[in-house]
Amino acid sequence: MWTIYSIGFLTILSCIIYNTVRKKKSQVTSKFSILIHLLLKLDKKLVVENGSNDEITLFSSNIRGSIAIFLAQYSGIISVIIESSTIENTSQKKEWIFLDNINQHLIFNHILNDLKNLNNSGFDHQILKRLVDKSNHSIQRIILSNGYSPYNVAQSLFVIAFSEVEKINDFQKISQKGSFEVLFFNCVVALQKSDSKQQNELWDQLFALLIFYLENHNLMNQIKDLEKLLADRLALYGEQIQQIKLDPDYNYNLLYDYFFLRPLSLHSKIKSKVIQTSSLSRTMQSAGFSKIVLVMIADLEEKLPILQSLIF
Repeated sequence: MWTIYSIGFLTILSCIIYNTVRKKKSQVTSKFSILIHLLLKLDKKLVVENGSNDEITLFSSNIRGSIAIFLAQYSGIISVIIESSTIENTSQKKEWIFLDNINQHLIFNHILNDLKNLNNSGFDHQILKRLVDKSNHSIQRIILSNGYSPYNVAQSLFVIAFSEVEKINDFQKISQKGSFEVLFFNCVVALQKSDSKQQNELWDQLFALLIFYLENHNLMNQIKDLEKLLADRLALYGEQIQQIKLDPDYNYNLLYDYFFLRPLSLHSKIKSKVIQTSSLSRTMQSAGFSKIVLVMIADLEEKLPILQSLIF
C-alpha cells in the first residue's frame, strides 16, 4: 500500500483529471439520444426538463405522483437514476451505472427488467409490461457484450464495484453517503486483486470516478477535506480487507460503523469499546453483517477474471 504522501498526490491528480475530463465531454443528448428516446416511452408525460453537456433530467407528474429520471455521463460511464413518489407519500429510488459503450437498447432492457421487479416503480404496470416484452424480443437480435476492453479497465472495475453495493442495501437500508463508502470499499477490493504495474494509473481514474459519484449525488458540500477523506479511506479499507482475509475472527464493527453510522466522516483512533457500543446493533447480530460482506467480496472477485485477462 502506498505512503500517505503518494496517496495525497494521487488524490490531487485525480481532481485535476476529473475537472479536465468534464470539460471535454460531448453533448449527452446526442451521445445517448437512443436511450433518452427509449426512456421517454416509460411515461407519455415525461419531458426533458433541463439538460447540459454532461447531464439531463426527464420529469413527469400526474394524479398518482411524479417521476424524475436523471442521466449523467462521465469518462466512459453513464449513470441513470429514477426517482418516483406517489400521493400516498411513498417513494422509490433506483440507480444504475453502465459503461457508455454498451448498446443503449441493452441498457434500457436492463432498466426495464429491474423496474418490473420493484414493488412500486411509479410507472403504469401495463405500459411497463408491454415495454418489457417488446424489449426482450428486440434484444434477441443484438450481440450481448459486457463492454470490457483494455481502454476502459478503470471504468469496468468501477461498474463491477457499484453492482455489488445493492447487497449491503438489501441487508439494511443504506444512505447515499453509506453507498459511497461501500462503493469505495469495493473499488479497493477490486484493485487489491491486481499486482499490475498499472495500479497507480487505475487509482487515478477510480478516484476521479468516485469524485464524480460524490458530485452526482450532491455530497461534495458535506466533505470538509476531500483529499484527506480519499487518502484515509484507501488506507483504512485496504487494511481492513487484508485483515478480513487473514483473520477468521475479524471484527466487522468498524466497517458497519462507516457504512451505516458515520459515512464520510474522517477516520480517528476510537477505542474499540466506543465502536462496539455504537455499531454492534441487534440488526447486525441477527442478520449477519459479516456474512453479507464476505458474500459481496466473493461475488465481486468472481466477476474480475474476464477483466483481469485484459491487463493483469
